[in-house]
Amino acid sequence: MSGIVWSEGKAIPLQGKGPVVQLVRTLACHARGRGFESRPDRSEMNLTPEAAAKRISELIAEISEHDYRYYVLAQPTLSDSEYDRLVQELRSLEERFPELRRADSPTQRVGGTVTKEFPVVAHRRPMLSLDNAYTIEELRDFEKRLTRLLPDASLSYIAQLKIDGVAVSLHYKDGIFIQGLTRGDGLQGDDITPNLRTVRDIPLRLRGKAPSYLEVRGEVYMLRSEFNRINKEREELGETPFMNPRNATAGSLKLQDSSQVAQRRLKFLAYFADGEGLPDYDHEIMALLAQWGFHVVETGGPFSMNEVEGFIERWAKSKATLPYDIDGVVIKVNNRALQARFGATAKAPRWAIAFKYQPEQAITELQKITYQVGRTGYITPVAELKPVKLAGTIVKRASLYNYDEIERLNLHLPDVVVVEKSGEIIPKVIRTLPERRPSTAQPADPPQTCPECGTPLIRPEGEVGRYCPNYKHCPPQVIGRLEHFVSRKAMNIQSLGEKILRKLYEKGLVKRFSDLYALKPEILTNIEGFAEKMPHKIVQNIQASKSVPYPRVLYALGIRHVGETVAQKLAEAFPTIGSLYEASEEAIAKVYTIGSVIARSVYTYLHDKENWEEIQRLRSIGLQFSALSAARPSAGLPLSGKRLLVSGTFEGVSRDSLIAYIQAHGGIYASSISKNLDYLVVGENAGPSKLEKARRLGIKVLSLPELEGLVGKPVRE
Repeated sequence: MSGIVWSEGKAIPLQGKGPVVQLVRTLACHARGRGFESRPDRSEMNLTPEAAAKRISELIAEISEHDYRYYVLAQPTLSDSEYDRLVQELRSLEERFPELRRADSPTQRVGGTVTKEFPVVAHRRPMLSLDNAYTIEELRDFEKRLTRLLPDASLSYIAQLKIDGVAVSLHYKDGIFIQGLTRGDGLQGDDITPNLRTVRDIPLRLRGKAPSYLEVRGEVYMLRSEFNRINKEREELGETPFMNPRNATAGSLKLQDSSQVAQRRLKFLAYFADGEGLPDYDHEIMALLAQWGFHVVETGGPFSMNEVEGFIERWAKSKATLPYDIDGVVIKVNNRALQARFGATAKAPRWAIAFKYQPEQAITELQKITYQVGRTGYITPVAELKPVKLAGTIVKRASLYNYDEIERLNLHLPDVVVVEKSGEIIPKVIRTLPERRPSTAQPADPPQTCPECGTPLIRPEGEVGRYCPNYKHCPPQVIGRLEHFVSRKAMNIQSLGEKILRKLYEKGLVKRFSDLYALKPEILTNIEGFAEKMPHKIVQNIQASKSVPYPRVLYALGIRHVGETVAQKLAEAFPTIGSLYEASEEAIAKVYTIGSVIARSVYTYLHDKENWEEIQRLRSIGLQFSALSAARPSAGLPLSGKRLLVSGTFEGVSRDSLIAYIQAHGGIYASSISKNLDYLVVGENAGPSKLEKARRLGIKVLSLPELEGLVGKPVRE
């Protein structure tokens, strides 16, 4: 790492990449006004393309090594801040010398590519499915068939966990990742290369020496913890939850915006490789894949068939300890020459088979179906079961997801059903047993009215879910929206949990958001269950929430489909609630990543008379419905009259805090890049299109330290 620090008119060169140099450069960036000025590498006039290319190669190698240690070995050797500085230096060089940007650059992982259609590409060799075995006896029959086909063959096997994910094929040329395909129909698949680049377990450049051309196959999957996080977010936005991690993974890989795929934190495990000069045995190839930088699927062998059975039994007992789902074990003949001699049928190779674990199931009675009402009015059907022991626990209820699932299962009331635990965690109804169904049973009809308030339900066009439209007065919706309003990422009103909000609602003290701001300590003191000092603390927290910035207030309103990111996009495009109210549905839909469905939801919400009156009440109370507070004059401030836009992320500084910092010092936060923009403030993962447009229009690009230099004080959270 190199750079120059200027002190009292003298240039002091900095060379190297040690922590002392990093510290000096960081201190120099913040020492403006004290006789020092920092000049980052990217502004050095004598940096030639050759020197830049050399430094880019060094950075890519160093960052890739740290990625390998972090994501594959789980042995990080660099702090997050040091890692971020390396990535930012690389990004800066690539921005200055775009012709030097490489396909294996770590900056290409963040996504941003929008793909309207995925090209269909033929596989170099078919991605065949596998025949299945469900018992040990069927596995032994598999070996008998192999012995009959090649009586002289000496057979050994490898056994691999069968990940319940989405199979993909990765192609590398001279060690560089060039293309990734879905399995498709086995003969051809969709080219989803931009989306697969965002998967951190997939190396963009192989470590060490690799064949000039290599194909690697494996499974993209999702951790259960990530699946639960995504489903929670979807439920908060009123969207239908995914049924299982595999379903969520498949949906993620088909998203058109690769930056959204990056947010899903998908994982990859390799199980196969094909290329020139590979070893003759699969267990050796798996070791090579690990050396090249892949996470490889859990593999045992070479084994005899008796040892394969031991592997299967061992993982049958241990699979619940894994953080992801598996549905069996794949058994393969280890010798590649023998694989070629055994060949394949039209559908499956003869030399491999999948032993499928049977999830533990139980038969019980479906006694009734109840319907839960979420914050957005989404109706979730729940199967109420006769208690039954399953996988070590007593199961009384199981999710049915939506009414389409009820129809698919052909559920009756009462009924006899088979239940199992999905991923050893979530109970679900698998099928019915019509032969054991009581003769008096009737089909389970969909609910026509809300189980909580009696309002007729609606089913929006193109959606599988049913909703209660009475979001203003349906008790669970009101309480749920109040919970959302006070949550940490919204208004952040601490000490107001679901139980307290329910009490306040039931006593008629809080029916809408604005009612919270009328609460007094003496009112809360009379409610049972409050500690002595809690009423004063709650009121204090409520009043403190008035300083929460505009994007979070938008998010707190609980508009259907409007999450944190969408709220931020809306606030950037329409810096006051008035401008958002005046915007047409079409204008809202044109905001990047918003679209017609979200636009319709926002427009409908704001143009509802009661909703708009509530917003005006909150506005008069003092909540922030503008990106620039009218109460604070901007004349004479450092950024007075200047229009600024932020792109990217900044270590230790939230976007809300940075926007508030700009506005506090007289700046006007712009909704987009135009010729009227004065500054574009860029951080990590800044949008390439924004940077390109800014350069084309001659807009000055600032780093965070440069912005702080203009203002004369650092950003404070």
